[in-house]
Amino acid sequence: MMAQAEKTPPPRDAIPATSGPLALEVKGLTKRFPGVLALDDVSLAVRAGEVHALIGQNGAGKSTLINILSGMYTADAGRIAIGGVAVEIGSTRHALSLGIATVYQELSLLLNLTVAQNLALGREPKRFGLLDVAAMRGNGTAVLGRLGLDIDPDAKVSSLPLAQRQMVEIAKALSTEPKILILDEPTAPLGSREAKQLFGAIEKLRSQGVAILYVSHRFAEILDLCETATVLRNGKCVATVELAGWSEARLTETMIGRQSQLYEASRRAAGDVLVKAAGLGWGKSVRDASFTAHRGEILALTGLLGGGQNEIARLIGGDLRADVGTIEVAGKRRSFGSPHDAVEAGICLLTEDRKHEAILPNLPVRENIAVASLGARAGFGGVIRRGDERKSTQRAAEDFGVVAASPEAPIRTLSGGNQQKALLARWHLADADIFVLIEPTRGVDVGARADIYRRLDALARAGKAIIVVSSELGEVLALADRILVVRDGRISAETTPQQVDEERLNLLVQGAALS
Repeated sequence: MMAQAEKTPPPRDAIPATSGPLALEVKGLTKRFPGVLALDDVSLAVRAGEVHALIGQNGAGKSTLINILSGMYTADAGRIAIGGVAVEIGSTRHALSLGIATVYQELSLLLNLTVAQNLALGREPKRFGLLDVAAMRGNGTAVLGRLGLDIDPDAKVSSLPLAQRQMVEIAKALSTEPKILILDEPTAPLGSREAKQLFGAIEKLRSQGVAILYVSHRFAEILDLCETATVLRNGKCVATVELAGWSEARLTETMIGRQSQLYEASRRAAGDVLVKAAGLGWGKSVRDASFTAHRGEILALTGLLGGGQNEIARLIGGDLRADVGTIEVAGKRRSFGSPHDAVEAGICLLTEDRKHEAILPNLPVRENIAVASLGARAGFGGVIRRGDERKSTQRAAEDFGVVAASPEAPIRTLSGGNQQKALLARWHLADADIFVLIEPTRGVDVGARADIYRRLDALARAGKAIIVVSSELGEVLALADRILVVRDGRISAETTPQQVDEERLNLLVQGAALS
């Protein structure tokens, strides 16, 4: 079984390059941080009405460039021109006033406010000196309508699923009527329906002359949407190309600098049943879900967004309490009221939201890896043996390929891929037997993604049971020994990568019968 760059459709005809005027021009941009040259003489140009891809592995400099353009950082050298006029972007508010709107990979919405309040934040309509609530609500409804969204503007953002929050974030950017729109991994949390809505909005913006800088690790999207691409590697611009006739394989080779077989796994032999779920139910999201997960195998759950697969994973991981049904771990019936109960049973849960539900962002990498197994290094009076901690966490970080400037660096400074590997190291060090992961490679570049696949494969071969929820069918086919398709809260099909290809698996996800 194989997941590699060549496993893509044939090269396709890209959208012809636009001939509109330059909306954004960057020349010789350089940015240094202590010990790191993040950007080294980077140049690119984006025309009005163009969708321009920005490609690179984690750490290539994409985020630094985005942060400079959006006013978060200032460049050490170089020139930025908007509409042919040189500018020095001094703040995020200044960037907005220049017509630059950015949708970050990490959402910036305020969860305690309503959708309408978030959309109007900083630009609240007034009437007689007071907040005009009706106008704010009406404006919110209008901008949501531009994306074809049926979201209540009075709903608290905290009540929305992640995909809808992402669409609200995009709507917030559009509400500023930008001339230049920067989208950083915009489809990472989206299902196919929401992604189609976003693509439709991008086409409208293109026709209106908006320049779009599109950052994504999903090369199929880039080839469908973008006319041109700039490729960054190690802080340098290594190529700017028109994408007509390009394939995903060629983009991958340009990005990483070599031809690479990104992941190859031989068949694994499943062992004893480690998890047995019977008749699980939770509200309307999970209905009569029954399955097993074995030692030494990777079990994948996939389906449409909202199909119930995430909730099944959270039930196994103790984050949700089942209304009905049973869970057995190694033959013993368990009842989980919290993730702590699941951890006591040897289960770890890594969700799709690393930032809020997994990492401790301001603590060092060492403490993030150690936190789940502190008891194993506690001496007299519960005092942690720091020497043991440093040695064990360093070994775990090396085993899982975590790349950091120092074990004492805050984990928030690591790329998404290295954060994920640090979390795997955390739970391996805590001797978890069952790893439950929801969208484990979300926002992770193609090279780091393959490294995570190899780590999961190694855990399975070491006798762990791995349960992966993924909406990316190529990932499911690359990783899984068995595949469960979840639809409308029910397990609608069970298959294997040997029985289906990506097209057939997609039909099962859409509701076709297994023949």
